[in-house]
This record gives sequence, C-alpha cells and structure tokens, in this order.
Amino acid sequence: MKRKMLGACLSLIVGMVAYGQRSLSSKLNQVTKKELALQVYPADSTARAVVLYEHGNYYVDEKRKFKKTTDYYHKVKILTKEGADKATVSIQLYGDEKVHGIKGSTYNLTQAGQVRKTVLVKDKIYEKQLTSKWREVTFTMPNIKVGSVIEYRYSITSPYSKIDDWYFQSDIPKVKSKFTAAILGNWKYKIRSVGYLPLTTNEVKVRKNCVYMPGLGMGDCVVLKYGIANIPAFEEEKHMLSAENFKSKVAFVLSSFTHADGRVDKYAKTWKHADSRLRRDFLDNQVSKKGFFKRNMPSSILEVENPLTRAEEVYGYIKEHYTWNGKYWPSQKVRIKRAFAEKTGNVFDINLSLFNALKAADIETYLVLSSTRNRAVPTKLHPIINEFNYLLVKVVVDGQVYYLDATEKQLPFGLVQFKAINGDGRVLDFDKGSFWEEITMKKVATESIRAKLDIDASGEVTGVLTRTTKGYKALNKRKELSRVSEEAYLDEFESRYPAIEVDSFKVDNLKEIAKPLKENFKVRISSERNNAAMAINPFLISQRTINPFKLKRRDYPVDFGYARKHFYRLELTAPEGYVFENIPQNMAIKLPNKGGSMVVNVAVQGRVLRLFCKWSIERSAYSSTEYFALKAFFNKLIKKQDVLLKIVPKQKG
Repeated sequence: MKRKMLGACLSLIVGMVAYGQRSLSSKLNQVTKKELALQVYPADSTARAVVLYEHGNYYVDEKRKFKKTTDYYHKVKILTKEGADKATVSIQLYGDEKVHGIKGSTYNLTQAGQVRKTVLVKDKIYEKQLTSKWREVTFTMPNIKVGSVIEYRYSITSPYSKIDDWYFQSDIPKVKSKFTAAILGNWKYKIRSVGYLPLTTNEVKVRKNCVYMPGLGMGDCVVLKYGIANIPAFEEEKHMLSAENFKSKVAFVLSSFTHADGRVDKYAKTWKHADSRLRRDFLDNQVSKKGFFKRNMPSSILEVENPLTRAEEVYGYIKEHYTWNGKYWPSQKVRIKRAFAEKTGNVFDINLSLFNALKAADIETYLVLSSTRNRAVPTKLHPIINEFNYLLVKVVVDGQVYYLDATEKQLPFGLVQFKAINGDGRVLDFDKGSFWEEITMKKVATESIRAKLDIDASGEVTGVLTRTTKGYKALNKRKELSRVSEEAYLDEFESRYPAIEVDSFKVDNLKEIAKPLKENFKVRISSERNNAAMAINPFLISQRTINPFKLKRRDYPVDFGYARKHFYRLELTAPEGYVFENIPQNMAIKLPNKGGSMVVNVAVQGRVLRLFCKWSIERSAYSSTEYFALKAFFNKLIKKQDVLLKIVPKQKG
C-alpha cells in the first residue's frame, strides 16, 4: 500500500456530491454459520487461511472536505494455527493521509453451535512513526482460534491524487475480491490489469451529472467495477523477478488533471519529456562533468592507446576510488564533485562519475536506468521515473557492448550487480532519444570441477579437487571467501559434504578479479563399506539434490538472471584386484528451443574410471510454457547423480 505524493490537489471545485458511491461500501456483520463451519477450503486443501470476501471502494468524500476516501472491507477464515498471522493487520500511511472508522469482530462457534462474537476494542489499535513521512497503524483481531472468521473494515482519506493498486492476489486464496471507484471526470488515470488471472467483473461506465461546479454546471464521473472470483494463492518460487510483476491487480497512474478554467496539467509524459526532466532534475545536469575527470584522473590512464584497455583502466580507477554507501536512488541532489572528494556515494554518484570519466577518456558511453530485482519491472508504456532506482553505464568499444557498475569492488569489467538485472534497461541517449535495451552480460557464469582420486583397499579415498569459477559464479565465491575466515569457510564446506575431509586448501586469483577463481582442495573421502566392497557417489561436490522447481503450475516466467554452465570431470583409480560396478550410463538430453543440455559420459580403462558431466542453462529467462521442461530437466539431473558407484573385489577365474 505504498503511496507517493504526486503533488496535485483539488483546485477550485466545490459543491461535489458523492452521489451514492459511499453507499456501495461493504458493511459489517456478513459472517454466516456456514463460513464458521468450514474446516478446509475445497479449492486449496493446504491453505492456512482464505479470504472469503474483500472490497475496496474509492470516492470523493464531501464529508471530509472533498478528499479522496477508500473504504476497505475484509472477511477472512482462519484454517490452521499458521493462518493466525492473518489476524494482524498493518496499515501504511503517507504524509497527511488519515485512517478512520476501524471496526472489526472475531466470530467463533461454541461447542453448542452458537455464534460467539468478540469485538475489536479501540485501545488495541496502535500507531507508530516509521520515518518522517510514513506511519503505521496496526491491530490484531481478538480471540483467534482455528476456525475463526475475522471481519473488519476501515477507511483511508487522502489529499493526494494517487489511487493505490488493488491486489486481487496474495499469499492465501480468495473466494471473491472486488474494487469499485467513482473518479471525477477531470481526473484522468491510465489503468492497467497486471497478472495472469482474467477479471470476472470488468465494468467502466460514465455517470452523468455527478459533480456540480459553480459557473460550469454539472460534471461527470467515471465509475469502475473490477473483480475476480476463486483466486488461487500466489506461490513464489526460486528464479523469479519480483512478485509485483505477476500478482493479479489493477494499477492506476495519474495521466492528467483539468482545472475549472480549462487548464490541463499533464502527468503522464512522453519519453522525450522524461529525458529532459531526467537530465535536468534527477541527474541534476551531472552528465557533463568530463572536464573535471580529465583534470583529476591520472594522465597515464587517459594516454592508454587501446580503447578497451583504456576503458578497463578508467573502470578500475573509479571502482577503487569510491566506496558504495549502500544507497540507491539519491535522497538529495547528485553532486559528483562532492562525492569524488569524499570518496563515497550512492549508486547514482558512483556510476555518474564512471560515465563522466569514460567520456573524458573518449569512450562511447551511455547511462542506463534500471531497477533492482526486488521491485517491479519498470513500465514501458509511459515513463514513471520513480519506478527506477538503479543506474548502470553502457560502453561500446569496437562494436562490442559492455555494461558496467562500479559500486562493488569485486565486480570485474563487464558485470553489474546481479540485483540490477531486472528486465530491460532504459538507455539514455540525450541526443537521439532514450530507448529500451536488454541488459545482458558478456561473461558466462561457469563452474568447472576436476577430481583426481585414488581409493585403497581399506576404502579411503584421497586426492585433489579443483574448482574453477568464472563470471557471477566467481563473484559469488569471492564474496563468500572474503566474508569469513578460511577456517570458517572449510568448516562450512565439510558440513555441506560430510564425507569429505580437507587436508589442505589454497585459493588462486582471489584478488585478480579479471581472472578465473581457482580453489584447490587436498582431500580424503570416506566411502561406504560392505565387507570388502566399497561404494561412493562419483559426482561428489557437483551433485545436485534439490530441484528448485516444485510447483504444479507456474504462470510466471523463470528468470535466472544469467546463463550458466557446469562441468565436472572425475578420474578415480581403484586398488589392485578391484573392479567397478553400478557404473552410471551415458546420457544426453536437451531442453527445447536451445534452452540447455546435459551430457554424462563414463569410460573405464583398467582400474581407472573417467566420468564427464556437463549441464548448461543457455538463456537467462524461460517462459511459463517452458517451466515443465525445466522442471523435468532438473529432475533427470538429480536422478542421474543419485547413484552409488561400487568398487568390489575382482572375481577370480
């Protein structure tokens, strides 16, 4: 329920009449015995709670100085102990917004079959200040038990023009969800439906003569009614963008406001207008500071002849100069000269500095607006600037495109923070006009594991494991190694792989981030014994045991963020007089549409078994129709790696 003031107020419009819209708001005391007797929701037997009915009703409230009011009504059935969390309600308020009319009751059935009603009391309603502009009002419904039905309503009155999005879908199922509104004709909104569930109610009408304006006469209202019935819970799963992109809702963006004298204030601008505003207001004309960086960067960097090497040198200099303060969108005007002097800044300070420094080095450079993966993908239909909270830099060298981000010291040239890969980015070309572009990384994330092991007659396995990582795999591993001591890192490694004991450990290229990271383990491994026979899983630390995809249905796409490849090579030598049994069979499968592949090859020569396994995810994103192929792919990988290779005495004769 986040609200951001758009700064528009009612102008010279008086004598407005709500004309009955308020009467459409849902009233309390709608709980039935049938609802109280419900023990399991038939459409979802696993549900911890279910919304039986909810309704939001928006209108201009003449009783509250013609401010905008939304009346909220909720009726929820508690089905399990875990569902009791739905009895606690949080209301977020921005600025001058007010909540009023909070009322509610909890209904339970007694053993005698009588309905017992417990009313929410006012002194159990709490308010606290969250920030200078945000407040939170909370209450918990009383006397909650498994089987309770809670019913409550409240109203929020706002002086602002923002209409909150109405979410039909949440983490629990809903029987019915409805939103109604009467919007004055001089307020124009762009309205869009988000998500994969179709609206079962979708009505837009014009109500004549709903507003009287002195000197102008009667005005019209747009009356909306949206609803969905039998709504499944939204289930989140790994490898997805923010759920804000996929939960079914109706979203409102103010387009324009017409004053009583006919003047029109436009809020939904074109990208041409947005580009100018971005440069002037949000980037505060900080895109033309290349002279400053020409004077302040070492001249040796600017004199490098090779353009790619020169770009890499500039990137390294800015990245080492700054320390990111953890902030994204600036809370105040960007001042890169000040940030440069202080050697710290937010994402915009740092990457604007990088942009200007690259310009100073005569590198073709652009700014790219993005948003982090915990937020909705920015709308493409029209510019909504506050949907962006991240800034990247795009460079073009010898026709090759690289995306850069100098906020993280361990990021190599050509990678950005993973959290900033959230759909397409908006490339800001202030000469030719901005445009959308897919943000793709040049470096493929790879993990390559080599194991050279010997097993003796006692069942002890000894040898070396080498793990080499590149791209995001190396970045994540470097972060992990930097966070903890070597002892703690190895303790965690041995906890994850309890059959492995590390005798020695060495890391190559930990600080040389442009090179692959290489981990070298000298290990001893316990095998399973059954008399003289021994058994070991040959995939060792490359074995996958959990499928990230478990849903019976997934209506939203899979987003890995980047392509990835995994290689595993094993050379295992058996003791004299032993042979291998239960050897994994060769296998090769492919995902549809060139989406990926898996190959397993095994060969035995004398006492030596050589195993090669490769699997790859070739794209960053997959449609929901490809979901079951991905799910089956990982199931096959897990099944293939769930094997015990046996090493047994060779039969005589």
